[in-house]
Order: sequence, then C-alpha cells, then structure tokens
Amino acid sequence: MTNCIESKKGITTNGYSRIRFGNKSIQAHRWTWELINGEIPAGLVIDHICKNKKCVVVDHLRMVTQQENIMAGLRNIDNRTHCNQGHPFVKENIMVRVNGRRECAECNRIRARKNYARKVSA
Repeated sequence: MTNCIESKKGITTNGYSRIRFGNKSIQAHRWTWELINGEIPAGLVIDHICKNKKCVVVDHLRMVTQQENIMAGLRNIDNRTHCNQGHPFVKENIMVRVNGRRECAECNRIRARKNYARKVSA
C-alpha cells in the first residue's frame, strides 16, 4: 500500500504518533478514525492495513479485534519495508537472528549506544 500520510508529531518509542489536546493525548490514527467514523466501540482497535504506524490516511485503517490485529501483524512481519521506528529494511540495515526473524540494525546500534552510555555514567 502506498501514499501514506505520516504524522510527524509526538512519535512514541513504539513508533506511533500521538496528538495532544491540553492534558489529553491520543494516538494520531485513532483520532483520525474517530474524526471520520465516530467513536471506536469497546473491544475493538484500529489496525493499519498499510503497516505504517505513523500513517493517518483513513483508507489505510480498519476496525478489528485485538486478536485480529495481532494475527495480521504476525502474518506481515516479514513483508514490512521499515522497522517500527521508520528505518528502512534494506540489505545494509537488516540483522537476521538465529530464529530467522529480521531486526533493524540501526535500532540495535541506538540501543547499544544507550546501554553503553548508561554503564559508563554509572
């Protein structure tokens, strides 16, 4: 799926964008969904069909159960083009674990630098 429109504000550590209204904060894609389609019923979540957590295009979103959302993510994990932080999954930036799962090399480098800095300062 192409033509995502990404919210650049308030990116969280898990890759979602958040919008702040006074002292209330909501995920940008949920805000977009509710603006166009109304309130999200209890027990349902908004899934990114495009798998781009920052995308706010309503046609790229769908309402599903949490179980459906988890299963869709597991089926598509090896088809993603970017990690949760937006780094591209290209040959130079992919680490393949022993179990066959791909990981983002840049995210691993960032994590290692933070761990090292924490140990040095302790």
